[in-house]
Amino acid sequence: MTREQLIKNGMKYQFTNEVRDNKHILTLSGVVAKPDWIDRMLEIKTINAEDIAKELDDVDMDIHIKLNSGGGDAFEGIEIYNYLKNHPSHVTIEVTALAASAASIISMGADDIVMNTGTSMMIHQASTIAWGDKTDLNKAINALETIDGSLVDIYEEQTGLSKEELDDLLVKESWFTADEAVEKGFANRKSSKRAEPLEGGGNEPSSTEGVDASTMQQMFDDFRKEMLNEFQQSQQPINPEPNNQDPKPAQRNVSSLFLNLNNKSNK
Repeated sequence: MTREQLIKNGMKYQFTNEVRDNKHILTLSGVVAKPDWIDRMLEIKTINAEDIAKELDDVDMDIHIKLNSGGGDAFEGIEIYNYLKNHPSHVTIEVTALAASAASIISMGADDIVMNTGTSMMIHQASTIAWGDKTDLNKAINALETIDGSLVDIYEEQTGLSKEELDDLLVKESWFTADEAVEKGFANRKSSKRAEPLEGGGNEPSSTEGVDASTMQQMFDDFRKEMLNEFQQSQQPINPEPNNQDPKPAQRNVSSLFLNLNNKSNK
């Protein structure tokens, strides 16, 4: 079993709607595929264009889609991509864990693509299972090449990367971190929770952080006593030496200024 199959098999299906802060929020998780009669009979749930259109056709507010999927059917992904791209509302897709394969195609249909911290995106060539003679296999190869060309067109429109570079990324099956997806243009921005920097720069806490009010009051009282002692010592009389120079005006030091200001505030 390939890594992609393991991812898809481990995806828990989720399809929920809610309206919050004047936004229609749609949460999607699971495999991207058009359900066939077997899926319906066995009640296998998938992310598909029909269900999404049913929920969003009449929505006239901003749409926010939380997406987590390992991918699935490329054609279904392209259909959802075009539906979202042509929707009159502003569409934001927030990748909450993974947008791989067909899910990455769906992401490209949004007006704003957001990668959360720790999320990933993956793109690769289309794949299929084929059997028959060489004519049948050549038909399958031709179909895959056509799909790959369509994927390159979709990714190029979003990223602005050259077709040659995108084709190379598809051949290599490229995985991107949140930062790499933004850097390459597969996403518009990264969302992360960071502490707000303090005014003046830096994130260091204040030197008084964690000091309670009583300790702060005691520190202030000790400081005032120290300043008072310094001021009293400066006022002790000193035997002046006779000289013919005009007396200099007394200098106001920081201590006296502090005490004067403090006395004024107590009046």
